[in-house]
Amino acid sequence: MLAACAALAGAARAAGPVATTEGTLKDGTPYRFDMPERWNGAVLVGLDYASAAPGPESLALQAEGYATAGTTRTVTGWKLHQAAANAIETLDLFEARYGKAAMPIQFGQSQGGHVGAVSMQAYPKRWAGAMIRCGGLSGAVGQWQGKLDGLFIAKVLLAPESGLPVTGIPDDWQTGAWPAWTAMLEAAEKTPAGRARIALAARIAQLPEWSDPRKPEPAAGDDEARARGLADSLVRGLLRQGMGSRHQLERLSGGNVSANTGVDYGALLAAADRDGLVRRMYRKAGLSLDQDLAALERAPRVRADPQALAYVATSVFDGDLAMPVLTMNALGDAISVPASQQEYQQAVQRAGKGAQLRQTYTHSAGHCAFTPAEVVAGVHALVGRIRSGNWPDTSARGMTALAGATGLGASHFVDHAPAPFLRPYDACTLLGTLEAAGTAPFALPGQVLPRCMATQPIRTE
Repeated sequence: MLAACAALAGAARAAGPVATTEGTLKDGTPYRFDMPERWNGAVLVGLDYASAAPGPESLALQAEGYATAGTTRTVTGWKLHQAAANAIETLDLFEARYGKAAMPIQFGQSQGGHVGAVSMQAYPKRWAGAMIRCGGLSGAVGQWQGKLDGLFIAKVLLAPESGLPVTGIPDDWQTGAWPAWTAMLEAAEKTPAGRARIALAARIAQLPEWSDPRKPEPAAGDDEARARGLADSLVRGLLRQGMGSRHQLERLSGGNVSANTGVDYGALLAAADRDGLVRRMYRKAGLSLDQDLAALERAPRVRADPQALAYVATSVFDGDLAMPVLTMNALGDAISVPASQQEYQQAVQRAGKGAQLRQTYTHSAGHCAFTPAEVVAGVHALVGRIRSGNWPDTSARGMTALAGATGLGASHFVDHAPAPFLRPYDACTLLGTLEAAGTAPFALPGQVLPRCMATQPIRTE
């Protein structure tokens, strides 16, 4: 670590000073950009950049001549179409001050990664490329359907008579629904039956078995440790987002964006639990899995609201990439699950743009748990593709070599083929559903809406 810091300090001295500009966009969102004295023509624009001082990866990139810029989510929150427009306004302000950028690049993580995917789809002519880390790449509807499943199953099987909300999150969720949910789930964790049912919910939500970096990764043969890891991901990962972020999204969109009508949870379990962990936990607890699956089949289901689906239309991805995109996701991320990256890959392949996309993974636990070396290596891989027209080696071996060359310390790249995403929601389904409801998809002026690609049938849900 000391060597990496020394290398970074030396590079920063060689690069010269960095000029910082801060201000406020038209909607009141703060922005910031940092311009190195010897600019290489690339500017990296991301959400949350103006929320705090630049991190070590941004400082390292500035030392190489990259300008770094961005906004915050303080005004927009889950108003992702506006956050995508704010990225363009920030780029406009940057170019008005410093001239046209040779390589304007979308560069965000978490909600910023999601916004990056929205902005490059909505403004395909403005970006030269995108590096998206731990973003919700199954789209606003797909990701919330996966999260819906986890809490729906947990409520039906663990607290069916309770008033715990799965959708329709109340305004007082921080003092009401969230503590109540947490207490119920933590009590269930203490019993074999509760652990088995939490494992069922977490498995169908495609949550990782290791998401807390403070704990050791569960051994493959230790079912109890793996079940505890799934509980960590559901109770101390998905749950808070399932209350807070869903509440905000419901208030903005005017309704619910996710549904489970017609979902066969038995079929989803068969796809998600191929090694039989859930069945073993049920047998150990003396429970009937078939009875619980029957209870889920009988439970009243949740429908999506057309006006809410229309509101998030720009956050449904059609995969028609107009520029190179590199994604990065940790295997142990309970908020951005690796399977959601697979859904994005499927959309890109259906659109015939597979050559534009490369996806990378790290063997690490936690949401957006990347090292500076990993992030900078990702930028180098993407910029290499933009400049040459050809991707460098983005396998774990190739990315590890790029990370090692940065001198910024450790990296944990791993080759990984994620499981198929169980709850996909594509542009064809969106457009067919809205047409059937007589509702038009929403976008801001100048934004491109997702399209149903020619190879996909229009359908409704």
